Amino acid sequence: MAEQTTLILAGGNALGAYQGGAYETLYERGFRPDQLFAVSTGAVNAALIAGNPPEKRVSILRDFWDTAAQDGAWALRPTWTATWDSKRMRALQSLLLGSPAFYRARFPGVLSILPGMLTDNGIYDLSPLREHLERLVDFDRLNDGQTRVVIVAVDMNSGEEVRFDNAKMTLTADHVLASCGFIPFFPPTRIDGRTMVDGGMTSNLPLEAALDEPATNDRLCIALDLFRRLGPDLNTVGQAMDRQLELLLSTQSWRALRSLRQRHEMRRQLRLLASRIPQEQRSDPTLTSALAEGEKKEGATTLLMLSHAGVPHDTEMRAFDFSRPSLTERWDAGREDMKHALATLGARRADPGEFVVQAFNGSEAKEVSKASK
Repeated sequence: MAEQTTLILAGGNALGAYQGGAYETLYERGFRPDQLFAVSTGAVNAALIAGNPPEKRVSILRDFWDTAAQDGAWALRPTWTATWDSKRMRALQSLLLGSPAFYRARFPGVLSILPGMLTDNGIYDLSPLREHLERLVDFDRLNDGQTRVVIVAVDMNSGEEVRFDNAKMTLTADHVLASCGFIPFFPPTRIDGRTMVDGGMTSNLPLEAALDEPATNDRLCIALDLFRRLGPDLNTVGQAMDRQLELLLSTQSWRALRSLRQRHEMRRQLRLLASRIPQEQRSDPTLTSALAEGEKKEGATTLLMLSHAGVPHDTEMRAFDFSRPSLTERWDAGREDMKHALATLGARRADPGEFVVQAFNGSEAKEVSKASK
């Protein structure tokens, strides 16, 4: 049976250009995802991929991220120090002016916190993103069943994780926008009477959505996280704010990964237990459900997990830095990191019943872990 390929894409706003570069390398190496599980910016990239024919996907991703670059007038003439011009000023520019492909400031937006001002539930307006999705994504193709797409969002009122699955429903631009509603920056979206916000509120890298059910066939899962688990020391409040976001979101991924490994290990232990229980005792009702869980047939699962470690032009508020130098560097970093990861992975795959993880923090640090049969 052919190996099933699953691409798992995290949210991260402007950091999503990294996923575009990584996908370009995957495409060049002949990878065509059978499934896409995505959140927020990852959901945008997933829609651009699944909503276009394979031969156009890289050019469409490049078109989108090229348009996303903020080339405002402030970038033309430095007014403060060189450091502010080259780094922080560009991030501040994106915060104030937005991104042509993603969002723009809305009124009253952040001013709604002032006394006597009109109320509002978001700082930015995602209308530019809707316009670009409707221009660049063929939603009929996205929903035709060739590629399974699962977009993760969260019910704002109940806190329940919601999975929009094109195998069960017709996905639209609204479902992508719902997964992008990282409050209070971006407003919620109403879907079928429910108020939806960013899937990153519960699972910024949707590992459990992609892997919590055992697969009978062998699968290669490639996960692209946009927030690093390992980080440098702090010198400024801005860096502390960035690190707070990195820790909140990256630790979700590692907790999910630990839970998945424990689940696989539990099934292994149950299979071992079943092999030592006499046949006549296996019909005992107190054992039936546990033994059934262990007897589920599982193919081999190989998880290749990349975390975006940063680029030279990164600065404070990097998730909001849509400046062209930063987006270009992120795309190139994704290309190179994926080349390194695939070279290291090579032809090595998990054996049936195994769950093998290879994790990379950029192209430098790597960790290999394994749950046995």
